[in-house]
Amino acid sequence: MTASGRGKLLHLEEDVKSALVESSSGSDKTKDSGLGTRTTLIEKRRRVGRGKLLDELPSVCSKLSNISVGHGRGLINEPTEVSLVDGRGARSVIAQKIDVSKEETTKVFTTKQSENTSNFFASLKTTQGTKGIPVKLACNYIRINSDPNKGVFVYEVRFSPNIDSTSLRRQYLNEHSTKFGGTKTFDGVTLYLPILLKDSLTTYISKVNDGSNIEIRILFKRRETLKDCIHLYNVLFDRIMKTLNYVRFDRKQFDPTSPKVIPQQKLEVWPGYVTAVDEYQGGLLLCCDVSHRLLCQKTVYETLFEIYKSNPNTVQEMAKKALLGSVIITRYNNKTYRIDDICFDKSPLSTFTIKGSALNFFDYYKENYNITIKDKNQPLLICIKKQRKSQSPQTEDLVLCLIPELCYLTGLRDDIRSDHKLMREIATFTRVTPNQRVEALKKFYTNIRNSPESCKILSEWGLSLVPSYEEIYGRQLEEEKICFAHNMVGVGHNADFGKHVATNELLEVFPIHNWLLIHCKNDSKVAASFCEHMQRNTRSFGLTVHPAKIVVISNDRIDTYVNALRQNITKETQIVVCICTTSRDDRYAAIKKTCCAEIPVPSQVINSRTLQNETKNRSIVQKIALQMNCKLGGSLWSIKIPFKNVMICGVDVYHDAAQKGNSVAAFVASLNQKYSRWYSKAVIQSKREEILSGLCSCLISALKEYESENSHFPDSVIIYRDGVGDGQLQVCENYEIPQLEEACRKMLNYVIKITFIVVQKRINTRFFAMSRNGFENPDPGTIVDKTITRARLYDFFLVSQAVRQGSVSPTHYIVLRDDAQYSPDIIQRLSYKLCFLYYNWPGTIRNPACCQYAHKMAYLVGQSIKRATSEDLAKKLFYL
Repeated sequence: MTASGRGKLLHLEEDVKSALVESSSGSDKTKDSGLGTRTTLIEKRRRVGRGKLLDELPSVCSKLSNISVGHGRGLINEPTEVSLVDGRGARSVIAQKIDVSKEETTKVFTTKQSENTSNFFASLKTTQGTKGIPVKLACNYIRINSDPNKGVFVYEVRFSPNIDSTSLRRQYLNEHSTKFGGTKTFDGVTLYLPILLKDSLTTYISKVNDGSNIEIRILFKRRETLKDCIHLYNVLFDRIMKTLNYVRFDRKQFDPTSPKVIPQQKLEVWPGYVTAVDEYQGGLLLCCDVSHRLLCQKTVYETLFEIYKSNPNTVQEMAKKALLGSVIITRYNNKTYRIDDICFDKSPLSTFTIKGSALNFFDYYKENYNITIKDKNQPLLICIKKQRKSQSPQTEDLVLCLIPELCYLTGLRDDIRSDHKLMREIATFTRVTPNQRVEALKKFYTNIRNSPESCKILSEWGLSLVPSYEEIYGRQLEEEKICFAHNMVGVGHNADFGKHVATNELLEVFPIHNWLLIHCKNDSKVAASFCEHMQRNTRSFGLTVHPAKIVVISNDRIDTYVNALRQNITKETQIVVCICTTSRDDRYAAIKKTCCAEIPVPSQVINSRTLQNETKNRSIVQKIALQMNCKLGGSLWSIKIPFKNVMICGVDVYHDAAQKGNSVAAFVASLNQKYSRWYSKAVIQSKREEILSGLCSCLISALKEYESENSHFPDSVIIYRDGVGDGQLQVCENYEIPQLEEACRKMLNYVIKITFIVVQKRINTRFFAMSRNGFENPDPGTIVDKTITRARLYDFFLVSQAVRQGSVSPTHYIVLRDDAQYSPDIIQRLSYKLCFLYYNWPGTIRNPACCQYAHKMAYLVGQSIKRATSEDLAKKLFYL
């Protein structure tokens, strides 16, 4: 099976060579790049050459734009088109002239836009706020201008007699490409051109080897609207990056010729860009951000050899544990793969079938790449990629075999992440200031302008770049104030109030009378110091701590800790503190599983190394005490939110990193008017499921708790939903929100007002304040809600935190539903206020606190507990 999978890959490479020869008969000589923009499977086995990969695009576009024969009727006068589509009597049809006026194009664009705009968005009066001080900003966007005389025109191509082979269809069409400009994309049925042909029906004749004729009929269908061209424009910029010799990792492009080398650890940092074209309120814009990729100079073979030397008896098990899931690059073709398995039964001398003959990997690499494999006994790496079956939406697995000594690891591994010194050294290359980002944006444009091939790609499709970053205007919200029990303090310029937390009485304090402390004998000194600080240094913020019940265990084995918990936890125990000698995930998981599911009690796990620095112990213990107060049900501070009878919720989903097991969805809802107490619930979902099937039951439980606490149900619910990408917005709007309505209808017997807001943190948008010294990070509370926001979405960007190094990342908010009809100013201000209410940090965080609480809970349950938590802990922040 392995050999045959590799044979399929080798057969692909042979087809690539033949395809290049075929395409050379046409006049389309533009250098192309792998154009699979929507997936990370760069080497999908599509049996096409580089010159043909752009031609594959319309098969994807056609699915996105729902192409059918009847579309575009308003643009074409075709009284006898049925006979053309059916392929009968084609020569008797008179070609119709096309007159696509600007008015008609505008009409069709408006019609299509209205069809793809939700009723909610269409009903909005405005999506822009007015409150705050206007600020001038620069952003990492470049404006794209389009030639009004060009566009993207869609044609249907028919062959008579019919030809099944897509490659032959391309070959015959390429023979006439000079007659329609040469620039095209073609998938075998649908043809995309940047120009409008003279006739609605254009006919060409090609000769077959046997002397017969093939009639090619090109029928105009429509002119694509701007939004339907977005995918094509992104493909064009992928081609441009290919002409600039960039290497693609996922959706990002990196420059292999300018690596930053870290010689001691044999690492390289490749600089690069991530680009995306989309239609925004300000028009057609290209978002371009700086990105970096870490590569190891050691081969996978060297890593395997190191594992063998340290663990010769368990080398296979340890190798798979260390390497499975890692992304690698093969430098002979600069392509990336993911390691799915390691085959120790095969070697470079194993054979596979290619074009009917057997060939081994050793000879193949020698003949095709002039590479001599040194170790003929090394195992093979298995990479499984999904490929679509021909003319079918179904996929099948393509198995690739790779040679370890030709593969290099990429990305941050666990051993690198745990090396703080190395991470700081890597950060010197990857942490980019606003001035450096703007310079990189200018360099990007300069590289394109100096590349004739890149300029040709743009000009052929009527596109050009404005040689400057886009200037926009935002608004700076006013300073917020934090409320403690008896005092109110301003957060200042950086939205940081850490110095006030330890000197002001907390909002709601739970005295700790009965608590359990478990530690090993070796940590007795650390435990005594911890208890002393807990009783002495927590009075400043109003927390009273009585002496703990101390349990000393003989060793740090997992079962020893679990038995100590089971034997000493009583009904009166308020909280358990476990001091562990070392950091171990399995021990932490066992403690949390026992305390959160088996014997419900709040728990705090501390690494003894954290408490060994006496000079920092006071502040460290104070932070731990604040966490413990939250886990008991207390509140630290609040912020003024002038809502009445409004419940605010946060939702997030955790996926297993190893892609095994179930996903966990967490739902967190406010219970009081100060938004300082929260109800939390997690549900286990089927494997890799993002949409929340259990959202309905979570909301019902939250509404019951709210009614229990306040003696009435909320008038409206505001839900912040994290973990939703652009591709899931429509499903989220059509599937999740109806679940919420159904839950409210069942519970309250009337439809509650729902405001549903998606929170996106993993975005590439950056904007910078313009100052005398160039560019700097905008202040917390900076809002951008125009120009770079989406053309058909109610969205805005918010910078909620200050950073000391690098560039600050804004958070993207998308309002999918707003039954309460809050003004944009209210939603924007609320989103900023909620960033202050995360009790693990005395300042602002990137997303609303309810989302962060949901994230923490989903991560704890999915990573450690892996089962439903006790309802007894639902009204406590036990997961902090």
